[in-house]
Amino acid sequence: MKKIVLTAVLWSIAISVSFAQAESQASNGSVYSRIGVGYPVETANTSAGSMGILGVSYNDIPIGNLSNPAHWGSTIYGLGSGGLNIQSFSAEQNGNTATSSNFSVNNFQLQFPIIREKLGISGSFTPLTRSNFSAVQNNTRFVSRGSTQDTLQYRIKNEGTGGSNRAELGIGWQINKNIAIGYAASAVFLSQDNYYSAIFNSGSYRPINYRFETSGIGFGNRVGTLINLPSLFSEEDELSIGLTVDLPVTINATKKQVSEAIVQAPDPINLGDGEVKMPMKMTGGISYRPSNLTLIAVEGLYQDWSNYSNDFSSTQGNANFVNRYKVGVGMQYYPYRSGSDKFLSYFKYRFGGSYDTGHLRLRGNRINTLKFSLGLGIRSPSSNSSVDLGLEYGFRGTNSSNLVKEQIWGVSLTLNLTEIMFFRPKLQ
Repeated sequence: MKKIVLTAVLWSIAISVSFAQAESQASNGSVYSRIGVGYPVETANTSAGSMGILGVSYNDIPIGNLSNPAHWGSTIYGLGSGGLNIQSFSAEQNGNTATSSNFSVNNFQLQFPIIREKLGISGSFTPLTRSNFSAVQNNTRFVSRGSTQDTLQYRIKNEGTGGSNRAELGIGWQINKNIAIGYAASAVFLSQDNYYSAIFNSGSYRPINYRFETSGIGFGNRVGTLINLPSLFSEEDELSIGLTVDLPVTINATKKQVSEAIVQAPDPINLGDGEVKMPMKMTGGISYRPSNLTLIAVEGLYQDWSNYSNDFSSTQGNANFVNRYKVGVGMQYYPYRSGSDKFLSYFKYRFGGSYDTGHLRLRGNRINTLKFSLGLGIRSPSSNSSVDLGLEYGFRGTNSSNLVKEQIWGVSLTLNLTEIMFFRPKLQ
């Protein structure tokens, strides 16, 4: 129980850190996170993400799973998990390059069995979209001063942080050995800051600094199901089919303008209330275990971004929001289950790749993403706890139509703490 309590404390700290990111300007992420409420973030844990999949049909019992509520019904252990992610972005536009990095807190989850392998619950906090960018534009303007004309050079810098996050509580029910279902209710929080500053080369003009603050809350629901077909082609194999649906969420939000200089107007200025409508999402996949050593999975998602709307439309720029499709293929190998005592046999190995059409169309171009991933699971020698490491490399965007193409490097780490709960072993 001490490990679970420790994870709960870390989980609370992570929530505070995640909200605090809205006030931090220490790092930057994808330039495309500037549009809307940020770039979508997957809820897959590191073990699934390092295979390039979502985790909707794949379940590793000693590891918490957020991708499908139906997985919670098969819970045996009390589970606590939390992770960190570091990404590096190398952006290229018209022969110019810029590099930035982003550190973020990933999913934090507590998962418990109510009735072992029958009924389980989960509580979690996870990001849904993330906005973290910095853009600089240099301008020149000619200013008339009576009969003379001055050349005024100035720079406008736009930085943004924040995004949307979900606090969720749900339940999963393992109806029988073949079918499981799950449901989760959530509160979705929007917290997004957009900073603007203008610096002039002439001392006759005072720098201008202000920011837009957008915040709000909405309520979400999602359901999931999982079908397991053991001994399909042999006595050891198993086929799993998973499906989830996230219903649309309407966030009631408020936008304010805050000046960081002395002005002759109320500060902050309330710019009004509005709605941000987040799209419906469907995920599905198939996982096949030929034996207890290997797993092969194919999973995908559909997200209805064409129905996304934002009453504060100034954050959308000239982008068109389009329906998003993503597919991932991956494999996992567990050599330790073979009984080998070689050093390299003590780890879990994963690899895969994914292609994401993206949810944006800019100047007629889809902003798609191609990624390749590797993963390593490090098992505890004395328990079912583990540490999962993931490495990803990919590309996003295009150089066409004066757009930005990004190279992405990412490293993720998840700590999985496990203990047996609600189970009393028989006396020997």
